[in-house]
Order: sequence, then structure tokens, then C-alpha cells
Amino acid sequence: MFEVEIYLSELSRRIDTIRRIVNAAHPQPPAFSDISREARGVAVLLLFASYENLLTGVCRGLLETAAKLRVGNRRLKTGLRLFAVFGGLQAIASASKVKIWKEGTKLLEQAALSTTCTVNANLFPEDGSFMKASQVRLFCDLFGLGDPALILQEVWGRLDTIVTQRNSIAHGKHTPEEVGRNYTLSELHDLIDLWEKRWSDFVNHVGQQASARDFFRSSR
Repeated sequence: MFEVEIYLSELSRRIDTIRRIVNAAHPQPPAFSDISREARGVAVLLLFASYENLLTGVCRGLLETAAKLRVGNRRLKTGLRLFAVFGGLQAIASASKVKIWKEGTKLLEQAALSTTCTVNANLFPEDGSFMKASQVRLFCDLFGLGDPALILQEVWGRLDTIVTQRNSIAHGKHTPEEVGRNYTLSELHDLIDLWEKRWSDFVNHVGQQASARDFFRSSR
């Protein structure tokens, strides 16, 4: 079934990289050329990257697991069934209203009656927020994982801020130094430790939920 070790290992590797960058930029005694604030800003950007990579990887892993189970579309849970018919939905969405009425019933039949599995593991359910809290909630809703706020706890309220700060660096609105000024070294270390713990909790929760076939299929 779904194995979590590869995702925990990759998360740990990325978090260790962030720690090394922060520690290297904060030597004792301070170096002549101080880049500590820049490093703290870069660390924030990498915190974003760590959970973006984690969430997209876990999504692919769940979809690949579903496909390997050879459960027909008609037995898939509703959220997973959406991944099975997404291509058809996308085609209809870009067509005329007339085609929706003509072709829509065929798509519904495919989802309700098909004994084959057409889950596309290359999909990720983007909500347009660029990985804010609403994105994580959508992910959990589709896979039936429960309330992510209960798992991520303190990190849940920090997600939107991290995304905003990441975007401001990536799009040139602010420099890493300007973002880094928002954090003391102690605050950043605490956030990094918390980030690793809560996202590890999230992965372990997914692993526990997805350890049985009934996670992927609806009851008869």
C-alpha cells in the first residue's frame, strides 16, 4: 500500500539543507560580510518549497497506489473518481454548452459504470492559491483525509504568510534580506523545527489513512 518513508526522507533532507544554510550564515563570531538576513529570507523560500514538493509528491503517490489497486472507477471514492475523469471534464469545460449536454452523460456513465481504473497520477488539484491553506484543505477534502488544521496545528496559521513571503521574493517585490528581517535567528530555528514536525505528522497521518484498500474505494 502507500508507503511514507520516501516522503519523510525527502522532507528531512530539505529541512536539513535549510538548517545548514541558516547556520552557515550565522557564524560565531560573525563574519566580516554579514549575509544572515539574506539567509533567513532564503530559508523562508525553501520552507515553502519543502511542503510544495511534499504535497505534490504525496498526491502522485496516492494516485499511483490507487491505480495499482485495479479498482474500477465505479468503486473509487468520489474524490478519486474526479482524477479518473478529469481529462473528460477539462475537454467539456473548454467546449460549448451544447457539447456539455451531449457529452456530459457519457462522462458520468464512465465514472459510474466503468470497471477499469483511469486515474491520472500526473494530476494535482490546484486551487489557484499557490499552496496556501486553502490548497491544503482542498487536497485533504478530495482524498478524505479530514481537517488539516488539526494535524498541522501551529503551522496551519503560518502557511499563507510563508506563501506570501515566498512570492514576494520570487517575483522581486522584496529581497531575501527584507523578508529575513521579519525573523530573529531563534524564531526561524523554532519555525524550521516546527515545520519538520508538523509536516512529518501530516505524512504519517496520510500513511495511516491510506494503509487499507477501503481508503480508496467506496462501500458497495
